Amino acid sequence: MVLILEIARGVAALWVVLFHMEGLFDSFPEIFKAIIAQGHLGVPMFFVISGFVITYSAESSLKAKRSPYFFLKNRLRRIYPTFWFSVLVCLSLPYIMALVSTLKTGEFITPPNPIEVYNLSEWFNFLILTKVFFADGANLHSQFKHINPVYWTIAIEIQFYLVVFIGLFFKQYYRLFVAAVALFAILMFVMPFDINHGLFIHFWLSFCVGIVLAYLFKYKLTLQHLIIYNRPIASSVGLICVLILLCILVFELPINDLGFALMFGVFLWLIAPLEQRLVKLKSKDNPLVKIPLKASLVLGAMSYSVYLLHFNLYRLSEMFVRQVLAEQHILFGIACVIVTLVMCYPFYYVIERKFMSKHYNQLQKQTLKSNAITEK
Repeated sequence: MVLILEIARGVAALWVVLFHMEGLFDSFPEIFKAIIAQGHLGVPMFFVISGFVITYSAESSLKAKRSPYFFLKNRLRRIYPTFWFSVLVCLSLPYIMALVSTLKTGEFITPPNPIEVYNLSEWFNFLILTKVFFADGANLHSQFKHINPVYWTIAIEIQFYLVVFIGLFFKQYYRLFVAAVALFAILMFVMPFDINHGLFIHFWLSFCVGIVLAYLFKYKLTLQHLIIYNRPIASSVGLICVLILLCILVFELPINDLGFALMFGVFLWLIAPLEQRLVKLKSKDNPLVKIPLKASLVLGAMSYSVYLLHFNLYRLSEMFVRQVLAEQHILFGIACVIVTLVMCYPFYYVIERKFMSKHYNQLQKQTLKSNAITEK
């Protein structure tokens, strides 16, 4: 599932990017606009993938009898430093854009100081991602909107890690602890009661889809283990899943985040047999296959950086692209997306990679190589 999950990360990140840049695609066909209008569903995709990956990480920690603090240190190191550097980028971007504008107008206009939007206490809660608890109702992004509204999901992700961290102290009862949390989340879903919307419990079931999926794979309860593997059948199943998802999006059928998370989890379970096919395709020399596949894997690898930066960075991309293409040009939006992704890459390469665990860094390097990889 290594390649499939990496591609899924890239798709989720790109979908969210397109969602936030929706206004740049007014001249596109309605079917395309209908799909990107649902780009917020990229968030539950991330939660499902996180549930899957973190479950494997937790089980690995239990098997190796590592301290829960080792797990927590790696997860916090993976999230916080890159997040803090992205905040610095977001704070500096208004000044960078003002400088770029000066090259055209000849006059530097000092932008409002973004640091002044919060007081010291608010900044403290912002930087440790606890500001999410001060939201009015379910409008969690409002607590981060002055800097970057997408940060609210990182706050939920951190809480997920903390719950897993606590669960690891139960050792052989870890799975029972996770099941108990899931049961509470189900009860709260069936019989909603007033509880802070910034708490992880509201999103636990989306993570839980990935957790369940991980255990299905761990105990070999997958499609290729339950039936005789047949490539045409697997390919057909994958295609049917994609068509069903597209129909839901294009016809704007009502679906909430949890419903989509469940569908995405089933989708991953069904297309898992295609992993080996992707491994073979990655090693082929056909550029028509190799280049798009490699690009999707790179996008998956840098998806965290893309997610953190795109909302602020695409405005700078617009300034550059506007010098070459008119805003009404059909390629304007596509060019802005490409430039935004290209500008995110140095941040991923220089900053994000430094804070990955050694194991994940090696796995990611191996994934991006042309030779085949062994499944996780």
